[in-house]
Amino acid sequence: MPPRTPPPPGQLKLLALDLDGTLLRRDQTVGPRTIRALQAAHARGVKIAFNSGRMAPAMEEPARQVGLDVYQISYNGASVRDLAARGRARLYEQTMPLEVARELALLARSRTLQLNYYLDEHVWCEARPELRPFVELYESRTGSPFRYVERIEEVLDRAPYKVLFVVEPRVRDELLEELEPRYAGRATVTRTDPEYLEFLHPQVDKGVGLRALAATLGLEMSAVMAVGDSFNDTPMLAAAGWGVAVANAAPPTRAAAAAVTAADCDQDGVAEAVERYLLES
Repeated sequence: MPPRTPPPPGQLKLLALDLDGTLLRRDQTVGPRTIRALQAAHARGVKIAFNSGRMAPAMEEPARQVGLDVYQISYNGASVRDLAARGRARLYEQTMPLEVARELALLARSRTLQLNYYLDEHVWCEARPELRPFVELYESRTGSPFRYVERIEEVLDRAPYKVLFVVEPRVRDELLEELEPRYAGRATVTRTDPEYLEFLHPQVDKGVGLRALAATLGLEMSAVMAVGDSFNDTPMLAAAGWGVAVANAAPPTRAAAAAVTAADCDQDGVAEAVERYLLES
């Protein structure tokens, strides 16, 4: 892909940020330099959105760290919410097919896999002691609120925003190879952290959620900048008028980006992108 020219000064009006591995350092904090850069961009009138695989409640703590009221694109694009000052009204949402969610839930039980079922802004899962380490892993990273049931059938009457397997990285890769072709056309299958395999509505991804927010705000995609690092960020960077990958980004994500930072998530890669493309002008 030939080099692209950065947008002219003032063209970018909306900044969408992935959280884990992008905005957040590996210790789940936001660097002071990044906070200063985001606050400066916001003061210039740039709207800011977090675009994450996380559920909406698990996105509030990063917003508190940054000190800004941000739009929320959660569940990898399946839900878009307004600013907290406007009550977090839902601007867009798309649940996944219930029959697919049911199939995956029963598959997880048959193979003793940790399955997260995202419904009513909670993570529902079976209370199985042998899977507790995977629950704790996910909970420690995201702070997501869990609800436990004896059998997942208790919540299989309603379609979730997404379902997610939390498994050993080797198992995740094996499941991806097996299930991605099986659910082609029936679900979007994406990977994020090495232990996560996620399933969404077949017409949902982070790019879809970002387009929905931009349309609500009356913005063309040429006015949108996005920053990310992982496989699920690839559609977001491709959709944005200016997509930036941080230095620790996966190869497909880097390939979809118009630019790549020299700094990774631990070195304020987001600050580098914001300073270069939103503040230098």
